[in-house]
Amino acid sequence: MGRYLVTGITFGVFMAEALIHYNMGRMKEDKEQGKSPRFELPPAKELAKIAAVTGAFSVVSGVLINSLEKYVPPKV
Repeated sequence: MGRYLVTGITFGVFMAEALIHYNMGRMKEDKEQGKSPRFELPPAKELAKIAAVTGAFSVVSGVLINSLEKYVPPKV
């Protein structure tokens, strides 16, 4: 599998997870304040920070998977 494909898929999955975790924390805070919980995107600066961290870890994951495939070929 191509490194870019692995990195892109990893980014998509990790970003979705990060947004779910962001909203879990936000909803807990809303519940404590008596507000009704709903899913929202974070403010632009916060979203950019989340995307940067997620992107960095996705690239690392892609590089590690690509390197591992060279040393441990798939048994298909």
